[in-house]
Amino acid sequence: MSGIKRRLPKIGIIGGGTIAGAIVEHVQGAGLADVEYVLVSSLGKPRGMQLPAGILLDDVEEALGRDVDLVVEAAMPDVLASLAPRILRRSSLCGFSCTALADPSTEAAIQEAATAAGFRYYVPHGAILALDGLADGREVIDTVVITTTKSGKSFGLAEDVSGVVFEGSAREACRLFPRNVNVHAAVSLAGIGFDRTQSRIVAVPGKAAMEHRIEIKGKGLEWDLRVSSQSLGGVTGSYTPVSAAGSVKRILAGAGVGIA
Repeated sequence: MSGIKRRLPKIGIIGGGTIAGAIVEHVQGAGLADVEYVLVSSLGKPRGMQLPAGILLDDVEEALGRDVDLVVEAAMPDVLASLAPRILRRSSLCGFSCTALADPSTEAAIQEAATAAGFRYYVPHGAILALDGLADGREVIDTVVITTTKSGKSFGLAEDVSGVVFEGSAREACRLFPRNVNVHAAVSLAGIGFDRTQSRIVAVPGKAAMEHRIEIKGKGLEWDLRVSSQSLGGVTGSYTPVSAAGSVKRILAGAGVGIA
């Protein structure tokens, strides 16, 4: 019927960095949703965000008290761990700091909150590809090995560190490098779990690109995936903000199987 304006979904965003900024820009530019709040640790204006008055907040209670359909977290693992159960009582949640779920108590709290309230926790694909294939094939997949190669600085290590700096379970990798291996967490959550997924972290001095290789073997299948993108100067590669905006767009459209 002509003349009736469709209500846009309402979203809240937690974080003021590169990923959060890309999501705000995409959502506003495409008219996908109304941004009800952007929650940051301080009110110094986040770089690149053009926000109406009253949207940028540093008060958790004020932010979480606003009614939204979806919250997008792009801050830190400890922020996700502390706020996710509260958020899921009132809305769905897409969390980019998914290394937080490597802690069994955090994963259980998120699952319980989402189930109790009937909302969904979405795992964004971030810097990698093929999470849908992992999710669909997990019953026939035997091994998953993910190798991430960056400069030592990108891992929070000394710039001159070189070689394999970690090899073990994805759960332990997430504990040791919580800000740097969200891709390992996403692969684990989509696939065969944090304990069966094996992680390798390799440092190359001066390396400008961030590379992820996922090797998957199972009954009648063998996949070898490699993804590379340039560093934006911190822990984020150039592809991640683009994929983040795409994930939020798919969630708002109601498509997919929970892996965004």
